[in-house]
Amino acid sequence: MPAEPLNFLEEKMKEFDSALHEVQNQEAQGSTPPQTTKPLIQRVSPLLLDKMVDFQKCFEPRLVALGPLHHGNAKLQRAEQSKLKFAALFVNENETNRDDLFDKVKAEIGDLRKCYNPEDIAAYDDEMLAWMLFVDGCAVLCAVRYGMEGKFDKLNTKADLLVIAQLDLFLLENQLPYKLLKILIGSAKDPEIWEKSITDFVAENLMTNIKQKSKHVADNKDYAHLLERLRDELLTGKEMKIDSSVIGRMLLSCGDNRKHRKTIQELKESGIHVKPSTMNNLKDISFYCNFMGKLMMPRLLVDDSTASKFLNLVALEMCQDFKNDSEVTSYLCFMDALIDSADDVKELRDTGMLHNYLGKNEEVAELFKKMSRSLVPDQARYEMVINDIHKYCNNPWRGVATKANKAGRWIGKFAICISRSIFHM
Repeated sequence: MPAEPLNFLEEKMKEFDSALHEVQNQEAQGSTPPQTTKPLIQRVSPLLLDKMVDFQKCFEPRLVALGPLHHGNAKLQRAEQSKLKFAALFVNENETNRDDLFDKVKAEIGDLRKCYNPEDIAAYDDEMLAWMLFVDGCAVLCAVRYGMEGKFDKLNTKADLLVIAQLDLFLLENQLPYKLLKILIGSAKDPEIWEKSITDFVAENLMTNIKQKSKHVADNKDYAHLLERLRDELLTGKEMKIDSSVIGRMLLSCGDNRKHRKTIQELKESGIHVKPSTMNNLKDISFYCNFMGKLMMPRLLVDDSTASKFLNLVALEMCQDFKNDSEVTSYLCFMDALIDSADDVKELRDTGMLHNYLGKNEEVAELFKKMSRSLVPDQARYEMVINDIHKYCNNPWRGVATKANKAGRWIGKFAICISRSIFHM
């Protein structure tokens, strides 16, 4: 006999017991259990899409579909033949056999399936999904390597198309499992060349605009996909903290940390100057005081790709299965608090902190305003920096320090003029 359908209360009780079991398991592991599995490759949260009405296109592939989420999109069909040629080039360059390489992907299809939400791949059986990932993975590796080497003729494609396509590689919904890339690289004739091309590609796409020596992925470093690796590179590296001088600490101790928004221009008027740090790390933001205040921040390159990269990183941080402290989201909100107008952007450009390849300064100011709209940062991320800034600004001696600094600069210039006059007498 078929089982009796549950009545309303029995069904709700069963759902509640399931939730209770989950809570009890979490309590047993601690309030914030460590991330033991990689985040799934998934769709952007509808909550974020609703907030970012001006940036819908930043989440959609412009030229090429990678993986199952946008596979079959009629607007992206022109790239399918190119992907096939790139994949064939990978097989040929590595003097391997198509069937052997495909079999290696297919042998891991059980684990590769686990990289996606089941409903997103329900339409594909193991062979279909394995073939799709085989072609897309080989094509990505070829496009990255020969694109980085500038060998566009080898790909038989134009440089501008490859530049557009590279943005598609950092969309949350267009990711391929990093495990897939490692399987293919491990089967290459010279794996180090292909590994280095990925390393260089990620370094080239950092928005922090500091050319540093590329490093290979540590053997124990395991990413979900390229977007997560980009995020990791943006948040990795030594944080350069400079301690305030004795006088600086005395000045800060005299102020209170009553908070009110301060833009870059207002900070400058208060005697605080921005100084670029030498690291890529978005967390490397610090404030120190000798006599005048100094706010140190990583350099930032703003161009047509900035919104897409930042917002897909925000989308990654919003994934329910990705444990993180919203570092990129917090950085965007911090920058929005500093940038209110074109004058703020100009000041950041003058200090060398910001490189604007987007257009007018007003466009950059508007970009940060729109990108950070309705985002929720980690309030503790820059709490110490913000508190010290407000202590400096609310310091009763701050005006004296600012005037003394201006007077010092004037006296210095006057002394130079006098010495030059004496020298030429």
